Amino acid sequence: MGDLKYLVPILVAVVLVWFTYLIVNFVATIIKTKKKDETMICGVIKQGKVFYGILTVIYLVMFVYCIYYMISHLLNGDVDSVYLPLNALTIYSIAFYFTIQWIIYFGQRQVLIGRVIFDYRKIKRVSYPKKSKLRFTYGQKVLETNIRFIDDSILKKSLQRTR
Repeated sequence: MGDLKYLVPILVAVVLVWFTYLIVNFVATIIKTKKKDETMICGVIKQGKVFYGILTVIYLVMFVYCIYYMISHLLNGDVDSVYLPLNALTIYSIAFYFTIQWIIYFGQRQVLIGRVIFDYRKIKRVSYPKKSKLRFTYGQKVLETNIRFIDDSILKKSLQRTR
């Protein structure tokens, strides 16, 4: 049972590093896509920008504070105090990553949903099963995404190119 006490935090730290990598990769994908296609615009409405801005500020402050707290307590030899900020930061990183996947960028020929770029010519059968959901067929797969903070006029204008 004593070995489990040290194994679980290591696994939680691995999950934290993985989701931090995914968040950095998401930001790098947006930057790379915007450099490649200069017509890409963010389809998020003002309330969404405020929402994502607040989430990002909370994530950055929490990340810096938790890392500082964990390092200072590890240097003092207090290993038991590291578990709470590690768990809290890991849970928030997972929630933050899944939330930022709802951001959509629209370009002239492509749309970036999450980290995936879709070509308008291959998108078929667009439907809205709920007010905040978008379902479409891309190739052989039926995909669904949340459009809660997406501007409807930009979305519908860009998806008219699929017809």
